[in-house]
Amino acid sequence: MRQLRLAFGFFTILPLARAGGIEEVTRAAFLLPLVAVFLGGVEGLAGWGLSGLFEAQVVAAIILALALLLTGLHHADGLADVGDAVMAGGSRSRRLAVLKDRTMGIGAIAALLLVYLVSWAALSEALPGIEERHWPWLMMSVELSARFSLFALAMFSRPSHKGSGSVFIAGSKGWRGMAASAIVLILLALLAIPLGILIPLVCGAGALAVAILLAAAGRRWFGGANGDLLGASVETGRVAALLAAAAAL
Repeated sequence: MRQLRLAFGFFTILPLARAGGIEEVTRAAFLLPLVAVFLGGVEGLAGWGLSGLFEAQVVAAIILALALLLTGLHHADGLADVGDAVMAGGSRSRRLAVLKDRTMGIGAIAALLLVYLVSWAALSEALPGIEERHWPWLMMSVELSARFSLFALAMFSRPSHKGSGSVFIAGSKGWRGMAASAIVLILLALLAIPLGILIPLVCGAGALAVAILLAAAGRRWFGGANGDLLGASVETGRVAALLAAAAAL
């Protein structure tokens, strides 16, 4: 229960527990799939409740806003930093230096705008293709897939430098990373009961493809993965899952 409270306390805005350090958070991170189920359920239920008041475009915007706000923009910060580092160009050391710079540049703005614009458009298209009562199951599939991208990237990558990301990557190489991925796959399989096999399958596959691409890109850009790239994998994993769901529906 302590680890479950840590997972919710670190990865959401819920004040359930305060972590003593990244090592403690990493030990609890294998329970992150349960956090994803909670987030997706809240997002989907909110959308279902508002479906009688607004069209799909507005509901999609509210769902995405909840996805960001409930996590305290935790992963969006990593996406912004990676956007700036990629736009900076130059050597790996130059890009790593930009990652640590707290100033937000045009690369960060572009990364955030493009990822969330496409996320909103994909979700706007997906929602009308499924019954409103199934929206919570859909968003659970999407949020689980986004965390699958995170764990897959950590397992496929080596650290680019010492820091919080390197601790998480090291922890994900062992049984905890395997357990987290197994929990994700089991939960996606269970979601096939109300949704059918296609949507959970394509959501997970889309997020996995993003993880593979980010692992290759991370080696080229930074010499490996880091905390910011891990955060970016959640946001890009979500947009890939949403695009896959929209295409399937």
